[in-house]
Amino acid sequence: MTITRRPLAAMIATAYLFTSCHGLSSNTATTTSSSSCSSTNNSPLISSTDIQKISRGGVAIIPNWLPSHLITSLHDDAQQLFHDGQFRPDGLTNTAIKEQGFSPKADRQTFRGGAGWDSDVGNVVARTEFADRMKELRVQLAQALNRPTLAAEGKLKHEMTYNWYEPGAKLGRHLDEHHEETKGPTGWTVPTRRSVTWLVYLNEGWTKEEGGALRCLPRSDATVEKNRVQVGCHEGNLQVGWINDGVDPVFLDVFRESGGAALYQVNNNNDSNEEERVIISERDFNVPAQPIDFSKFLKEDIRESFAQISTSRLDPRFASAAAGTASAASSADNNNNKISQHDFDCSDEPTILDVTPVAGTLVVFDSVSLPHLVREVTGKRQRIAATGWFHEDSQFSLEML
Repeated sequence: MTITRRPLAAMIATAYLFTSCHGLSSNTATTTSSSSCSSTNNSPLISSTDIQKISRGGVAIIPNWLPSHLITSLHDDAQQLFHDGQFRPDGLTNTAIKEQGFSPKADRQTFRGGAGWDSDVGNVVARTEFADRMKELRVQLAQALNRPTLAAEGKLKHEMTYNWYEPGAKLGRHLDEHHEETKGPTGWTVPTRRSVTWLVYLNEGWTKEEGGALRCLPRSDATVEKNRVQVGCHEGNLQVGWINDGVDPVFLDVFRESGGAALYQVNNNNDSNEEERVIISERDFNVPAQPIDFSKFLKEDIRESFAQISTSRLDPRFASAAAGTASAASSADNNNNKISQHDFDCSDEPTILDVTPVAGTLVVFDSVSLPHLVREVTGKRQRIAATGWFHEDSQFSLEML
């Protein structure tokens, strides 16, 4: 049965609709690592080269980004909080224990701490200093990526936590954010969404042999180099796929005058700095319930070149959770022990970028467009990191009414 999501919300949203236009530099982005970057009153926490990587769907990797005293303080804080029982199971949905077969030896745990990062437990001084540094980074990203609502504070605005992986733990392939319309009834209930993902590693002397690498699945450097439109979001409409061998992002607009939705690409005229929307779906349509195959809505001559970012096969936890089918969740990729290590690691992907979780390294990427996973921790100690997401305002939410 086809379920129509939001003609009503689309009509309501005309009374409260704003966009989040993203700028893009013409320089090339790649997935190679950057040199370390420190902050002073006059120097940025992230370079223009790394900004370009993020905007084109690459991965910014900055070694030695976090000062050594904070590495030590935060690592010790996380360990104490864990031993004090301040960590909780955390799968890719909020059903980690009941529906995802959670096991402390197979899955990650995160620091919740009552009120969260600002909780009065543990080393509040160290976490506050780190939060101030991350705020400075966020403000720089808001300006450089032309995502102005990143800079603001507010309810549900930004997320910050510790991640804890026991030996043997891992995390399957996923995206950190999805188009609101694909999330089911809850998709438009909050005023913000994840925009930028960041991780800062806290394990001194970590080696490749200990496992736990962040495995990113970007497009190839050659493909990224051809991209001229910022990934993730265009005028408030989130990306759902690629065409032309991963060069051009495809966005989903669910606020059409027809009350339906359309898929489109953006042509960027570098000479005039003007952008043009090109509708590539055959006609306006209603977004169905999960699992969703957007290719069937595309024009026939475009369909073959389309690659969807999130599908029930590539992102099964999200697809099954959005569909509300717990049985599908537990029988698919949610129980890490039910799939082979080869499949789990996505080793057959054409482009793989592994990031060893070395202490002090900052990793940043767009939350909507980059699939990633965490490989199994094979060493004898815990893999610890500070992680989080910077949020942008959604173009509409029921809370705004």
